[in-house]
Amino acid sequence: MTNNSNQRKVWIAKEAASWGIDDPKISKPYLFAKGIVKHFDGDDATIDEVDFLADRLLDKLQSALMYYQLIAADDFDERNISQKRTIYEGLYANLWSFYKGRVQNYLTKMGWNLSVFFCNDKNFDKEAAKFIDASPEHKNIVDMARKQRETWQTDFAKSRNVSEHSGDNRDGTPTYETKGDAQRLFTQVCWTAETLIAYFGSYKMKREWNIIEVNPEANIFIPEDRYTIEHAVQTRRRTN
Repeated sequence: MTNNSNQRKVWIAKEAASWGIDDPKISKPYLFAKGIVKHFDGDDATIDEVDFLADRLLDKLQSALMYYQLIAADDFDERNISQKRTIYEGLYANLWSFYKGRVQNYLTKMGWNLSVFFCNDKNFDKEAAKFIDASPEHKNIVDMARKQRETWQTDFAKSRNVSEHSGDNRDGTPTYETKGDAQRLFTQVCWTAETLIAYFGSYKMKREWNIIEVNPEANIFIPEDRYTIEHAVQTRRRTN
């Protein structure tokens, strides 16, 4: 009989990866927003608030990443339908909160009113008219808002509302409960968020700083940045 009293258990610690090569690169929109703050043209109090709200962007993206990793995992299909639905709902709740809440807060603090993107359908024309009246030189934004709402945002918002309240999808409200849906909506939400941050942020930076779209095809799953922030001197050198 072997005496095991003097044997020791050796625990091997393994660091669990918090980010994988196929995961969305969530630092990109966050660092982009922080970069704009560095060149923001405003008083110190406003800069501090905008910087604080830029940090809040990462909170929701980190939570969204956690749910996305569960969906992308090899064992996800082994989960029961209730577990899967809970994970999908967690992902979409955080993506919607990031987009409608955190991104809007960040840009609102800069002085923009983005109600035209997030109002009820019945109020769209009224909010569009208010936006154009306040910022006539940016009236093209109304067309962008309409396109985003029609192509993905309205259906996504409706799906979120049904998920949070009645759970009744019998009218055809989409549920987005596939891995492809998860990747597509992560991509779409972050693409639109970056577009808004780039457009509205560029008009609030000091005049000598520019935002340039250097990789139009880049998205949240591609390592390369879609936008870069550069001094006007750099822009002139590059374009010449």
